[in-house]
Amino acid sequence: MTATAPSPEKHLTDLPDHARVWVYKTARDLSHAEQNLVRDRGAAFTSTWAAHGSPLDAAVDVLHNRFVVVAVDEEQALASGCSIDKSVGFIKQLEHDLNLMLTDRMIVVYEGPGGITSCRLQDLPALLKEGILSGDTMVYDDLVATLGDLRGCFRMPLRGTWLERYLGA
Repeated sequence: MTATAPSPEKHLTDLPDHARVWVYKTARDLSHAEQNLVRDRGAAFTSTWAAHGSPLDAAVDVLHNRFVVVAVDEEQALASGCSIDKSVGFIKQLEHDLNLMLTDRMIVVYEGPGGITSCRLQDLPALLKEGILSGDTMVYDDLVATLGDLRGCFRMPLRGTWLERYLGA
């Protein structure tokens, strides 16, 4: 009996624009070691990730040192409720092992004078009022639904995102 070689590791660049994505963010940069751990564990996870027995064509990567992205091409097989639960379990395990939050939706990641940084959503009105942030501040929209959106409108001026409502606050 001959052993089969493991399938090559998938990358976000290997998946089409219509691939579904889930973007998780951190309040701080991930170290190189943490990023490598996420990528290695992501490759192991996606190599066995399946929906109703059908393998999912998926990838996990880290973008801008802050975002863990899980992507799946659902044209091959739809990610079912159970398989999505498994991906959330994968993220929760990363949170535990790296001692950080990836599922905190109250974090806003933006480009400041010193590079990519973050604030709490409730601090956004004060930062806008003080002029630290403006409608032109580049923010990252972790609510993108597809890889095409991630590639095209993940990084946008605050005024072009759902955060625009805070400009008049």
